[in-house]
Amino acid sequence: TPEVCAALLSCFVFDEKTETEASRLPEPLQGPLQSLREKARRVATVQSESKLTVDVEEYVEKFKLGLMDIVHRWCLGEKFVDIITKPPTQIFEGSVIRAMRRLEELVVQMASVCKVIGNPTLEAKFTQASTMMKRDIVFAASLYL
Repeated sequence: TPEVCAALLSCFVFDEKTETEASRLPEPLQGPLQSLREKARRVATVQSESKLTVDVEEYVEKFKLGLMDIVHRWCLGEKFVDIITKPPTQIFEGSVIRAMRRLEELVVQMASVCKVIGNPTLEAKFTQASTMMKRDIVFAASLYL
């Protein structure tokens, strides 16, 4: 689904340390996260076999999942205040907004890539994810209105 695609891509743009555990993520995010970690482990293993200096587990842990649930809930239409306060997140609101703006840029780029490679189904998912993300305070022109 578009919201799961956006949530999974958040692992690529979010770089803060959090105490978020994979087991606390909602069920729809568990499988895609596991798949991402398996692919990352495979990439790191191939790099290691090719004589590149890489710590496989460290490489896999570079994909931070602290924003996944937040992005998923945002794309499903929840209010920002509810996402930040229930349950309380360890991430500052400004960090969430900045990361979500970066994420939306990545989602738009992924839609463009899908168009170039000729995958209209995936392009539509990313385009819809971008539309779902662009709302409310996160994408307000100014936070000082």
